[in-house]
Amino acid sequence: MFVMPAFSAATVLGFLAGMTLAQSDIGLTLPEQVNTVLGDPVTLAASYSTNRQVELLSWYKIDSNDPSKRVLVLSYSPMRGLRTYHNFVDRVELAGPASLKILQTRAEDEGKYVLSLLVEEVGSVDGFVTLHILVPPVVEVGPSNPYVIGLGKAALLTCTVMNAKPNISSLHWKKDGTIVDSNLMNTKFSGGTMASPSLMIRHVTRTDAGLYTCVADHVVKQERSSLRLSVLYPSAIISMSDSVTSSLSDRVTLQCVADGNPPPNITWTKNGLKLKSRTHSLSSSVRASSIVLPKVMKNDSGTYLCVATNGVGEHDKKTLELTIKPSALMATLSWNTIAVIIGATAGGLWVVVCVGITMYFIKRRREKRDKEKYAFYYKMGRKQGTDEMDIKDGQTNDGPPGKPPKPPTDPYAGINTIRRQAAKKGRNADRRYAKVLYPYRPTEDNELCLEVDDVIEVLEGEDGGWCLGYLRGRIGLFPSNYATFLTASEGTC
Repeated sequence: MFVMPAFSAATVLGFLAGMTLAQSDIGLTLPEQVNTVLGDPVTLAASYSTNRQVELLSWYKIDSNDPSKRVLVLSYSPMRGLRTYHNFVDRVELAGPASLKILQTRAEDEGKYVLSLLVEEVGSVDGFVTLHILVPPVVEVGPSNPYVIGLGKAALLTCTVMNAKPNISSLHWKKDGTIVDSNLMNTKFSGGTMASPSLMIRHVTRTDAGLYTCVADHVVKQERSSLRLSVLYPSAIISMSDSVTSSLSDRVTLQCVADGNPPPNITWTKNGLKLKSRTHSLSSSVRASSIVLPKVMKNDSGTYLCVATNGVGEHDKKTLELTIKPSALMATLSWNTIAVIIGATAGGLWVVVCVGITMYFIKRRREKRDKEKYAFYYKMGRKQGTDEMDIKDGQTNDGPPGKPPKPPTDPYAGINTIRRQAAKKGRNADRRYAKVLYPYRPTEDNELCLEVDDVIEVLEGEDGGWCLGYLRGRIGLFPSNYATFLTASEGTC
């Protein structure tokens, strides 16, 4: 097969591989071959030099099945003018004195063309040129997009290259823009070459997920096609509030953060009963669920169980304890004394309520009599009071001062990942801390409230933007430019 060197995809791709002088007496000149891309216009350049009359100019295409047969493309004579023929009608035109221009090339236009000139006193003079049609490849990948596969299995990404003319020069795969190394010594990948276009990925892990692209290099241009590989993995609880000891009527928030693909479903239970909770997403695979107790009571104490599941593998679960401290006075009194105090307090409150209700009705009855007796003056007083209130309502109210401007930062630009792997059970990770420099009031449910000199345990992120942290029994996001990061020893001092 004919293979051409590299060309740019310009409107006309042509070159002269040598010039042939057909007849020295008229100087007919044509290139040996011309190259163009399918669908682009192309000009088969031709020129001649003679003082004699050219009575007829004709362009022919040699039949590919019968080389002895010529198919008329275009003719021109001073008497009959310009004419086009067969499937070249309205697709070709005469450029300059003798050049043939094809406005939009087709695959069947490829082949050998003949320019024939009928010259006065000379006769017929012929010149030949070959047209090559270059076709870029069509690249398709599979088996689906996205391609979903379970953890630990083998994934086969197929790549099919079609219709390239001439053949492609090379083929390779990329993952997230980086070339995949599939050499013979690599046990992770195989294939992904011209000889074996499909790419095999063995023992798929979470890090293998991403955008895979099959790239085919061709003389016309580079063609590619992509698919996204999604790896399923079981849910895992990556963070949970510590056990809490609280006083009666305190506000307590319990939070549980889990990771998984598909995103996990998080539920809370206490003594086998499902609890109402609120869940929100921290990333595409990480979710946080929280329970808010506005005023804890004694029966709120106990063991709270967080369960995360997503239908892949086994579920993950963790527990925490909520302990309610008795008040100092309640701790020193016996139950009998407490009962007496409660009874006396309830009795006193009942007397106060009864007296209050009686006084209220007496006052209402007295006001009713006064209104009936002084109805005229009462109505006048109400009108005057209404006018005064209208005047007060007309006064301007500037409202509270505006919220101070936030430091210039993109709220989510710094979160590269949020706990992509759950901490192994029974093994504590090194803790990181940050000290708050400026107060911050959250604008969304998944943000932390910051006060100056607060020390936050940093769970994820230290490279700018927003970080995931733990503060006052709650896990949430905070702006990293509102705090300074500490070493583990400084944070625990």
